[in-house]
Amino acid sequence: MSTRRDFLKVAGVAALGLTLGISPVLNPSFAKISLEEALKKHLGVGLSQIKESNEIKVKAPSIAESGANVPIQISATVPIEKVEALYIFVDKNPNPYIAHVEFTPMNGEVFFATRIKMGATSPVRAILKLKDGSYLMAYKEVKVTVGGCG
Repeated sequence: MSTRRDFLKVAGVAALGLTLGISPVLNPSFAKISLEEALKKHLGVGLSQIKESNEIKVKAPSIAESGANVPIQISATVPIEKVEALYIFVDKNPNPYIAHVEFTPMNGEVFFATRIKMGATSPVRAILKLKDGSYLMAYKEVKVTVGGCG
């Protein structure tokens, strides 16, 4: 015969399991994925197929005291007519994909500034997709003293 105490134990363990372990299964957006998986999912290419370029500048603090609010600024000297989109990734975040920004010639230049969350010390990558289908990348390492993802 089950007692009320037994029922509460089972219910507590089930709630803890749903909160900690099973939530990525129920909602795949909370599942941890690697940078390579995120690049394949959003760009369709791997990191080895993206060329590093000094035409892109990533401005971010070298040390961020709080990972919950890290200001970044991305600019590029690539003519805007050649640029299709900008992607931002943070390697060590549970989900490295941060943002996707599309550009048109009416933007005038490649420039984007925002604040992001970072879970740990990691490179912040800015990847430009060009209209010819190629990709250019630049990154900056940002040290995070207190993670902001969770």
